[in-house]
Amino acid sequence: MPLLVRSTSPAHFFVALLLGALLQRMLSLPLPQGRALAWIQIAGGVIAGAGLLLALACFVLFAQRRTTILPERAPSSLVLRGPYRYTRNPMYVSLVLSYVGLCVQIGWPWALLLLPLPLLALQRVVIPFEEARLRERFGSAYARYCAQVRRWL
Repeated sequence: MPLLVRSTSPAHFFVALLLGALLQRMLSLPLPQGRALAWIQIAGGVIAGAGLLLALACFVLFAQRRTTILPERAPSSLVLRGPYRYTRNPMYVSLVLSYVGLCVQIGWPWALLLLPLPLLALQRVVIPFEEARLRERFGSAYARYCAQVRRWL
């Protein structure tokens, strides 16, 4: 199993977030002030909240189907309901929403600029690994699902 998969996807986002915070502290980018900042922070909170709610919905679906959310464990069931009708990776969409919302809310534009790094790890390493495992485990059912539902949105 590739190291980028074993280290888990939330860790990729956490590292980018910490690096962005460090860059913001060292090479501060200017932020809006006053009311504009307040509205931006509110918007960030709403975006992060939407990401957390989406993650919660995914966790509930996985618990109902008694299958794992961990990429290193073998899935026991294919989840096709809820947000999985619109994207094959709603948990990763929730991570992106939460990351963006948090960065906007706390004012770390450097962290936003680093978002492509964890996305690249997801797109090139983590998701292909997971998809191969699902294709192997669920065969034509997963192939049909992939033909009907996009990887992202």
